[in-house]
Amino acid sequence: MRVLLAEDEPDVQLITRLALEDAGYTVVAVNDGQAAITAALSQPFDVVLLDVMMPRVDGFTACVRLREHESTRNLPVIFLTAKSQEIEVQQGLAMGARGYIVKPFDVFSLAARISAFLEL
Repeated sequence: MRVLLAEDEPDVQLITRLALEDAGYTVVAVNDGQAAITAALSQPFDVVLLDVMMPRVDGFTACVRLREHESTRNLPVIFLTAKSQEIEVQQGLAMGARGYIVKPFDVFSLAARISAFLEL
């Protein structure tokens, strides 16, 4: 499975990438929402993990922009963020996200949670 990880915090990006690679995923990591949009439009991915609070383009905006393009309209998006208020979770899901994972998260169950969201 090819995962696009958009996370601006270097430590979180590294831990997440390593956990997913250990589970057998191929991970491409970027630092902001604009880079996520560019990457998703230029190569195929099975899922996008988006942080919400990122420089240049935040995760919510990146999700909306991905939905505007034919090639990424149906690309599964899962938010992986510290934004944990119910209204933020509902906002992300209303944008068409497949799931919403709140930081801090258990790295050992991350791959299983992603798989569960993708089966929905």
